[in-house]
Amino acid sequence: MRGLSPLVVEQCAVVAGLLAYLTGLVTVRPRPAGRPQDNLSRYPNDSHTAVEKVVVVVIDALRADHLATATAPLMPYLQGQLASGAARGYVVHTASPTSLVTGSVPGFMDIIENFGAGELVEDNIIRRWAAQGKRIHLYGDDTWLKVFPTQFSKHQGVTSFFVTDYTEVDHNVTQHLTKVLPSDEWDVLILHYLGLDHIGHLEGPMSHLIGPKLLEMDAVVKNIHTTLEAKGLKYLVLVCGDHGMSDAGGHGGSSHSEVTTSALFLSNTIIKKRPEKVQDARQVDLAPTLGLLTGIGVPEGSVGRPIAELLQNIPPEKRMALHNQAARQLLAIAEGSGLHLNHGNVELLFEQTTLLHERIVQDLHQNPAGSRPEVERVCKFYGDCQQEVSDALAARQQSYDLPIIYLATFALLMIFVGCMWRQLKGGSGAPRKQVVGTTVGWCAGCTFLGWLLMCAGASGSKMCHLLQPSAWLLFMAFVYVMVSLASSSSSSTITRTMHKPPDNPGSKDAVHYFLIFGTCLHSLSLLGTSLVEEEHQTLYFLTTTLHLYLIFKILRFSFQGSDGCQGHKSSAYKTTSKEEDDTSYMHLPTQVKQGNRELSLLEKAYLPQNKILLLLALSLVLSRILRAWNATGDKWRHLEDLGDILRAIGGRALVFVVVAGLVLAFLLLLHTSWPLVLIALVAIFGRHYPFLASGTFEAQVAYLAIICLYVYGLFKAKLIDLRAHNKVPKMTEAYDVEDDKMSTLLRYSYTALSLLCLLLQRIDNVGMLSFILLQNWILSRVLYRLALARHLSWEGAAMAVNWLAFTHYFNQGNSNSLTTIDMSAGFVGVSSFHPLLHGVLIATQTFGGTFLTYLAFLVHIASKDGSKERLEHLHSCVKY
Repeated sequence: MRGLSPLVVEQCAVVAGLLAYLTGLVTVRPRPAGRPQDNLSRYPNDSHTAVEKVVVVVIDALRADHLATATAPLMPYLQGQLASGAARGYVVHTASPTSLVTGSVPGFMDIIENFGAGELVEDNIIRRWAAQGKRIHLYGDDTWLKVFPTQFSKHQGVTSFFVTDYTEVDHNVTQHLTKVLPSDEWDVLILHYLGLDHIGHLEGPMSHLIGPKLLEMDAVVKNIHTTLEAKGLKYLVLVCGDHGMSDAGGHGGSSHSEVTTSALFLSNTIIKKRPEKVQDARQVDLAPTLGLLTGIGVPEGSVGRPIAELLQNIPPEKRMALHNQAARQLLAIAEGSGLHLNHGNVELLFEQTTLLHERIVQDLHQNPAGSRPEVERVCKFYGDCQQEVSDALAARQQSYDLPIIYLATFALLMIFVGCMWRQLKGGSGAPRKQVVGTTVGWCAGCTFLGWLLMCAGASGSKMCHLLQPSAWLLFMAFVYVMVSLASSSSSSTITRTMHKPPDNPGSKDAVHYFLIFGTCLHSLSLLGTSLVEEEHQTLYFLTTTLHLYLIFKILRFSFQGSDGCQGHKSSAYKTTSKEEDDTSYMHLPTQVKQGNRELSLLEKAYLPQNKILLLLALSLVLSRILRAWNATGDKWRHLEDLGDILRAIGGRALVFVVVAGLVLAFLLLLHTSWPLVLIALVAIFGRHYPFLASGTFEAQVAYLAIICLYVYGLFKAKLIDLRAHNKVPKMTEAYDVEDDKMSTLLRYSYTALSLLCLLLQRIDNVGMLSFILLQNWILSRVLYRLALARHLSWEGAAMAVNWLAFTHYFNQGNSNSLTTIDMSAGFVGVSSFHPLLHGVLIATQTFGGTFLTYLAFLVHIASKDGSKERLEHLHSCVKY
C-alpha cells in the first residue's frame, strides 16, 4: 500500500461496504420446482373461461377512501353499484413497491430497474393472454408498452412522467372509448389513467382538483359498464389503483394511505346481485384471480391466491378444480424456494383435500344437490392451504439477506468508529502508517477464517458463494478494518514507548468533542426505525445546540478578555507587533476602547467578535424559520407548515415571498456575472408566473442563462492560465494563479447550482431556498473565522458543515421516504421524455440544498486560501 493515499483506501472500503449492503437487499423471486421457466405452452387442462370480455381500468394513485371506504359521494355511480350489490368492492393491500400483473412481490431494487424499464420477462397475465390469442388493446401509461412491447394488438400510450399535466393525459385515453367499446375487435381492454396521480404529486390529496377528477373517472366507468351491459356479453370490469397516495401527495412509502387502494369488480356472470361488505384483499391476489377467470391459469411465480368470492358462481366441479390448481401452484413455488411450511401440515392438508375432492367429483354426477356442502368444504380447505402458503411466500419475498446486511453494517460501523477514534486521539482522518504486506496477509487470513465460521451457521446466505460479489465486497471491507486495527494498535504502542505526542492546545476543545459526540449520537440513532423516520428532529436539535454553544463560547471569551488565537498560544511563542495589530480573520479582539475614547454602539457592533455573534444569532433565527417551512418525517408531516400557509394564502403574499427570495438570491450571487444572474432570476420568476402560456419557455431561458453563466466561468478560469507567459512567476504568484482558478470555478459552479435549484423548486419553496443560501453565506464565514482563530478545529468545522448539509436536506421537505421526492422537478422546462435528464433534475432538486452547503464552505475557503494575508495569518497560528 506504499504510495497509496490512506484516505482513498478508506473510501474504497466504505464503498465496498455500501455495495455489499445493497446486495443484501436484492432478492431472488422463487419459481415452481420441477417446471421450466417458460411454461406458456403447458396450460392446465382444468382452466375455465368465465368471462369473454375483460376491461381493466387502472386509476393511478386511487386511495381506498376514494372509492371502497369513501363516506362522501366521490364516485356516485360506482358507489351506487356497491350499495346495490351489483359490484364487489375490496380494500387492496399493496406491497411497497407494487405489482399488478405478475402476482409476485417486487423488491425495492425494482424501483431503479423500472426507471426507463425494458421488457418484462417474468411470467404474467398479459403474456399469457397474448399467448392464447386474445386481442389486447391498451390506452394510457406508456410504461406498459415498454414492458410489453409486442403483446398489444392496438395501443396508444401517454407519457407517465409529465406530472404537470393532469387533463390531456386522461382525455387522450378516454377519446378512444367511443370507437373501441362498440367494436368486437378486442378481448381485453386496459385503460391506465394518470391524472389523479399527477394531481397528488402537484397539490396533494386534499386539492380541489381531486373531486372533479374522481367524477370524471366515475363517468368513464359508467360508460364502459352500460355499453357492455347493452351488448349482453359475459364481461368483467376491474376498476383498481396500482397504489395509494400519501397525505403529502406522493407514494412509494409504507403508510396506510399509500399501501391501500381500491378495487371494484363489475360482472354479469360471476357476481350475485346482493349487497356485501367491502372486504380486504391483496394486490398479488388480482393476477391469479384474473388468470383463473379468463382460462389462462396462474402466472408462474405468483404468490397470490384467487379471491374466493369471485369464483362462487362457477360450476362446483370447475370451481374445485380452479382452487386445486391455485393450491398446487403455490406449493410448487414453496418447494422451489426451499420453504418449510408448518412441519408438513400444509402438504398433508392438500393431500387429504385432494382425496376428498376426487371422491366428491364422483358423487356430483349421482347427487349434485346433496354434494354442495361438501363442495364448499373442499373449497374452504383449498383456501386455507392457499392462504398459509401465500402468506409465507409473500413474507419470504419481502425478506432480505440479513447476514450480509448485518456484516456490511458492522464493517461500516467499525470504519466510522475508527475514524472517530483518530479524531479523539488528535490524528488525521485516516491512518498514515505504512502497511507492510505481512500485516495485510495476516489480516486477510483472519478474515477468511471468520468467513468460514460465519458460513458454517448461515450457509443459505449469498455471502457464502464465492461467485457472488457480496462475498468479495465484504472481504475487502473487513480486511481494511483488520489492517486499520493492527496499524492503529502498532502506532499507539510506538507512540507510548518512544515519545509523547506534541502539545497542541486549543485545536481540540469542548466544541470539537461535542461535534464528535453529536456525530456518533446521530449515527447510533439510525439503528431505530422510529428515529430514522424522524431523523430531522435529531439534526435540528444538534444544529441548534451548536449555534448556542458557539455563541456561549464567544461570549465567555469576550468576558474573559481573550483575543482569539493569542489566547491559545504557548508562552514560548512570541508574536510580532504586526501580528498584534492585526484584527483580521485571525483574531477576535474583545477590547472596547481605542485609546482613551469609548467606542460607540455602532463601532462596537463592527468589532469582529460582535459581528460573529450577530451572524450566529441571525443564523439561529433562520434555522427556526427553515424548520417550520416544510413539515417532514412521518408522525407530524400532516401538520400545517409555512409552505402550506403560503399556498393557501396565495395572491400577493406569495408573489412578495417569491420576489423577496429572488432579490435575496441576486444579492448573494451577484459576485459572479450579475447580468446573467439577473436574466436567470427573471426567467425563474416567469416560470412560476408565466409571461406566456405554460412557463416552459421561461424555464428554458433560465436553463440557457445558467449554462452560459457556467461556460463563462470556465472561460474566465482558463483566461487566468494564459497570463504571464513571458516571465517565470514567483512561487507566491504561481500559487495565487492556481488558487484564483480554483476559486473562480467553485464560485461559478456554486452560482449555477444555486440558480438551477431555485428553478426546480416549487413556488412556495423559493423563499426557503433563498434562506438556505443566506445561511450558507453566514456560516461559511463564521466557521472559517472561528477555525482560524482556534475557537474551532478544522475537523470540527467540517463536521459542523456536514450537520448543516443534512439539516438543509430536511428543510426542503425531504425525508427518508420515497414519498417526499418531488417528481415534478424532473419536468421543469422539458417538453419530451428523457429518462436520464429527468433523473438528473429530480436528484438535483432533492439533494440540491445539501450540495450547496458543502460547496459554499469550499468556495469561501478557496477564496481565502490563495491570498497573502491568509498565508501570513495561517502561519502565525500553525507554527508550534
